[in-house]
Amino acid sequence: MIEKRATQVGSDLEFVLSDDSVDRTGDIIEASGWDLRQFRKNPVALFGHEQGLPPIGRWENLRIEGNKLLGRLVLASKGTSQRIDEISELIRQGILTAVSVGFKPLERVPNETGGYRYKKQELLECSVVPVPCNSNALRVAKSLNLSDETINLVFGESAEGGRDTVRRVTGKSADVPTSRKKDGPMSATISKKIEDTQTRVVTLQDELQKHLEGIGDEANEGDNDITKGLNDRIKAEQERLDALRNAEKRLANAVSIEKSDDVTKGEPRKPFAVAAKKVEPMDYVFRGLTVLTKAHVEKRPFNEVMQECYGEDVVTRAVANSITKAAVAPADTATPAWAGALVQTAIGDFFDLLLPQSVYPNLSNKGGRYGFGRNGTISLPTRDATPTVAGSFVGEGAPIPVRRAGFSSITLTPKKMAVITTMTREITERSTPAIEQLLRNAIQEDTAVAIDSVLLDNGAATTVRPAGLRNGVTTAAGTAGGGIAAVVADLKGMLGTLITNTAGNVRNPVWLMNPAQALALTLTQNAGGEFPFAAEVNGGRFRGYDIIQSTTVPAGVVMLIDAADFFSATGDDPRFDISDQATLHMEDTTPLQIGSAGTPTTVAAPVRSMFQTDSLALRMILPMNWSMRRAGVVVERTAVTW
Repeated sequence: MIEKRATQVGSDLEFVLSDDSVDRTGDIIEASGWDLRQFRKNPVALFGHEQGLPPIGRWENLRIEGNKLLGRLVLASKGTSQRIDEISELIRQGILTAVSVGFKPLERVPNETGGYRYKKQELLECSVVPVPCNSNALRVAKSLNLSDETINLVFGESAEGGRDTVRRVTGKSADVPTSRKKDGPMSATISKKIEDTQTRVVTLQDELQKHLEGIGDEANEGDNDITKGLNDRIKAEQERLDALRNAEKRLANAVSIEKSDDVTKGEPRKPFAVAAKKVEPMDYVFRGLTVLTKAHVEKRPFNEVMQECYGEDVVTRAVANSITKAAVAPADTATPAWAGALVQTAIGDFFDLLLPQSVYPNLSNKGGRYGFGRNGTISLPTRDATPTVAGSFVGEGAPIPVRRAGFSSITLTPKKMAVITTMTREITERSTPAIEQLLRNAIQEDTAVAIDSVLLDNGAATTVRPAGLRNGVTTAAGTAGGGIAAVVADLKGMLGTLITNTAGNVRNPVWLMNPAQALALTLTQNAGGEFPFAAEVNGGRFRGYDIIQSTTVPAGVVMLIDAADFFSATGDDPRFDISDQATLHMEDTTPLQIGSAGTPTTVAAPVRSMFQTDSLALRMILPMNWSMRRAGVVVERTAVTW
């Protein structure tokens, strides 16, 4: 668990679930990045991350205020169970005042403190967790006549939690954590475990000293039990510390005599006691690109650069072959069987990483998502509005109507989304991690704009491109006058139009808007000076529907779409090509052929030679297509006044 102290807000069980301050491991969680949509559907409150125990209550009024994620804890009704009643009483008494969030990282970057800055994350659960086992808290707990099971649960070892969930604690913690948990298996080294164990020993010794000073010359049976318990825990932790120190010495000796060429296949050797970097599947894509880029720029063999950067990591090699459509090497005993499966995972995760701040991936995840595979087309069945198979009331003995349903299909064929970005040779010759980040940023930013510019326009489908979402949509101007009256009028008008167009069959509506409009909603006041939309919009929803925010949505434009009718398809994987010889027309909207014969001859301008400017061009080609299953499921307002 990642630990951080905070305070309970107010006296009505309001808690700070998380904030964006730097914790002791150097991590920062941006409050604006919380995705609360799934959690709101089942906002149960657990104790100690114990999924095997019944929930102790639920979270209400989850909201972002400033740099904090806030929520109110509503405890289960008295009489639910003995254990829940006892834990609830400890919370009401102010003995349990800490909470811990478990979340799934969606986007993170290294920060200057040595940890990570989490920019987007999905809240999975939030638990009440124990506090330090001090004598005052334990004495109050015993005075409440709590069962031994509850006391052991609250004042014993804290729960480990899930393997794939990051935990972050606010408030007082039950114990100094044994390891730093990231979004994967524990990566704490021996030295980190020694440090944590030493901290626990010191903490327990301080607790023992405070306890002995507090009981004076006459100790009762309860005080003696606490003294004995603390002594036993100090002894156990000291024995653990001694064992870890002995293990560190033995491992250090083993590393010092190991031959330098005795390297296992996989990651290059790391210094002793340095934690290995957790490699996500999508990271292999950028590793493969890094090796290909360095090999091309430095005119060196792929295998040589691969060995230098990542050793004989079979997954990086396989992904590099995949993204360049290279010939696959024959099977051999040195290649683990899991590499191929992990390649597919890496490529699949790549699509979600590709466009983290655009409309397309968010809308695609909410609708139907398919892959072309080896197929040239995908045919998707859809219902026609008429005829219907609706039932009718019939009299006794009367014949029952026979009706038929109307079906048609939507055919998706691969369209080619392609983009080129350039960089100087000097930039690409920097260290390997810098190149990886450079490639990430270039691909994410350029492709996000390229795809969304087509997705959000009003162009019709052609042999080259899919139809834009606004194609064939009857638009209307926003309500004049601004303020809450305009917001309410636009809201009622858009939702009413969507219901009318779909005959009431609305399944998963989402809002598309520019961040400027989302901000305007949070600042809209009612007649009483309140901000009625602020909490919900900050939580990623507006009037019960999810919001997809992106700067690629034009300012002043708001769209309401039934995402269940959005179908998308992509190819097996993107293809990347690298060149330092190409000549490019440096145009981001309507690039031309470099030269076209005619009267007069057309010459593109401006052009740039990669060879002449000592630069590098990176091209990505991605087969993809999308379509709306029904007409009338996109409603738009332009020039909104709020």
